[in-house]
Amino acid sequence: MAATATLASKGVTVTPGGEAVTEVRIRNSGTVVDQFTLEVLGDASAWAIVEPAVVPLFPGAEAVARVRFKPPKSSSVLAKAIPFAVRVKSREDARASLVEEGVVEVGPFNDTTAELIPRTAKGSSHARAQLALDNRGNVRINARLTAADPDRKLNFTITPPALTAEPGTASFASIRINPRTRFLTGPPKLAPYKVNVHQDGLPTITVDGSMQQEGLIPPWLLPAIIGLAALLLVLAILWFFVLKPSISSAAKDAVAPQTSSLQQQVNTLKAANPAPVTGGGGATGPNPVKGDVWSSRLAVNSQATPAQLESAITVPQGGGLAVTDLVFENPSGNSGTIYLVRRETSKPDQVLLVLRLENFRDLDFHFVTPLVFKESQTMTLSCSPDPAGSLCNASVYYSGYFKNPPSS
Repeated sequence: MAATATLASKGVTVTPGGEAVTEVRIRNSGTVVDQFTLEVLGDASAWAIVEPAVVPLFPGAEAVARVRFKPPKSSSVLAKAIPFAVRVKSREDARASLVEEGVVEVGPFNDTTAELIPRTAKGSSHARAQLALDNRGNVRINARLTAADPDRKLNFTITPPALTAEPGTASFASIRINPRTRFLTGPPKLAPYKVNVHQDGLPTITVDGSMQQEGLIPPWLLPAIIGLAALLLVLAILWFFVLKPSISSAAKDAVAPQTSSLQQQVNTLKAANPAPVTGGGGATGPNPVKGDVWSSRLAVNSQATPAQLESAITVPQGGGLAVTDLVFENPSGNSGTIYLVRRETSKPDQVLLVLRLENFRDLDFHFVTPLVFKESQTMTLSCSPDPAGSLCNASVYYSGYFKNPPSS
């Protein structure tokens, strides 16, 4: 290629965020008009510009192009000497090119920040915080860490006491804070402190923080003790007034067959020596309606014709019904829901029990306080099959006391 290229300066110094310029002189030593293309090679090409990038020259003519270096102020552009080259290509002789080499010296810059995480550390006997040292410059930094509080109420342990951070990285140190005095209870106390970052040859960075010291006895402990005592009291009440009577009733039911056998033996002896007998069996608990012992059964049957999905008994005028025991039966293991309802004319139904059939085959209830039905009220057993149209064969055997029961 009949051309020459010369760099005005082989060495260029630039500061990140700034600009440096050098020149390249091109001469057409050939005998034909030619056009030359210029480009920068190497790591500096990302932030280098050639103006103009294309130079046309007559034979024997020469021109000057300017190479501008504009590195960004970023930690990715390290402070060091970076080789570069300017390549000159001829349009007439595309296979040949000229390369002029040089070095651009990137200067250093510092951009360091520090942050405490958390800004307010909490604890009773000690607290912990973390210092993050972020190096956004393009040279390594070395820093020494110290901490102090103006009131001298705190002691500090910094691990490690010195940090090194490469460009574009962050380093971390753990700070343990111990109050010199402690207290049992009371409102939290706030103690401010400062962490100093001493950099070699650079200004000291100061970060403000604080410790919120709390009492050794946490504030939630006393309410928790009161709540636990209240829970124990509720459990005691449930035991004496709900669970214990239920267990006693279940025990009586377990002994009932043996009692029945003994009663048959007594009846046999009484038959041999007749005497008046009062009262009856089948009911337990108080008799609020002043009635006679009574037991009967309500049954529903979806296979009946027509289907009977509701069964009821109504208390006549001047009467009363007190139910002390209920035994629900689901012998076929059907699925659905049964309802035991207290019904009264011109008043909304009162649902007493709702049971899922699939949860039982036999299920009994014994009441310390009986279910009372007054005159004109109806005790109704109804069933909703699941799904609709399926079988629902269930019944409830009830016993208690009936005053003026309806005639059969």
